[in-house]
Amino acid sequence: MTQSRAILLTGASSGTGMSSGSGKATALRLHRAGWPVYATGRNVEALADLADEGITVLYLDVNDEESMTAAVKRITDEHGAVGTLINNAAYSLNGTIGETPMDEVRAQFETNVFGLCRLTQLVLPGMREQGGGRIIMMSSIFGMFATPGRGYYQATKHALEAISDSLRLEVAPFGIKVVVLQPAPILGGFVPDSVADLGMDSHDNPALYRDFWEHFVDWHQAYRLSDNPPLRGKIAVRAENVAKVLETAVSTPNPRIRYRLGMPPRLLPKMRAMIGERGWEKFVRAFFPIP
Repeated sequence: MTQSRAILLTGASSGTGMSSGSGKATALRLHRAGWPVYATGRNVEALADLADEGITVLYLDVNDEESMTAAVKRITDEHGAVGTLINNAAYSLNGTIGETPMDEVRAQFETNVFGLCRLTQLVLPGMREQGGGRIIMMSSIFGMFATPGRGYYQATKHALEAISDSLRLEVAPFGIKVVVLQPAPILGGFVPDSVADLGMDSHDNPALYRDFWEHFVDWHQAYRLSDNPPLRGKIAVRAENVAKVLETAVSTPNPRIRYRLGMPPRLLPKMRAMIGERGWEKFVRAFFPIP
C-alpha cells in the first residue's frame, strides 16, 4: 500500500505552541513544497488566507470528538490515511498552582494533552494499515523545566514529552515515527499587554501576587515580535524558523527524536546537569519572574 503524504496540522488558527503565525507559516511552507496540507482550527474564518493559497482548511476542535473523526475520515477518503499528524493545538493557562480553579486546570489538560492523544488514536489505525506514518508533537522548552505562573501549562508539556517517548517505542514496529519539537520562545507567541490580558479575572488574589503578575507582563515584552528584539527576545525564534524545522521533520527519511530549536533548549539541559538542582533553582530565580 502506498503511504499517504497528507498532512493534518491542528491549531493552525491559534495556539501557544505555534502562535504568531508559525502554524500558518508551516502550512504555507509545506504546501509550497508540494505536500497535501489540511490546516485545521476552531476558527476556520481565521484560515481564509490559507484557503486562498489553495490549502484545504477544516474545522477541528480537539475537545470535539465529532470534528476530529470527520477530519480524519475526510483525509482517509481522499488519501487512504493521514500520512503525518502535527499535534500543535494548545493554549497557555496562566495562574499559580494554589489559586487556579481546578475546572480551568482540567480544561488545560483536555486541550493540551487529552485532545491530542485522542486525535493520535484516531490516525493510528490508518498509519498501521499503510505500514508507516509520522506523528510530530509540538512541545516547548518548558517541557524541560517549570517556572512560576504557568506551572499547569508547563505540566502539559512535560506530559507530552513522556507520552511521545512511550508512543515512539509502541508504534515503531509499524513503521510509524514520533518526533518532538522543543522550540525556544517564539517571537510574539506569548506577549501579554497587561495583567488583565492574562485572562485570570476569575482567580489569583490580586493582593497576593500583584507585584509578580506586573513583573510577569513586563518580562514578556522582550518577546514581542519585532525586527530587532531587545534583550531576552534575541534568544527567541521566529515563525519561519519553526516552519523550516517542521518541514525537515516531515520530509527527512530518518528524523531526529527531538529537534531543539534555538539556543536555550540545547544549552539549558547541559547547564542543569552541570550546576545541580540548587544551582538550577538559583538560575530560575535570577532569570524568570518570581513571586
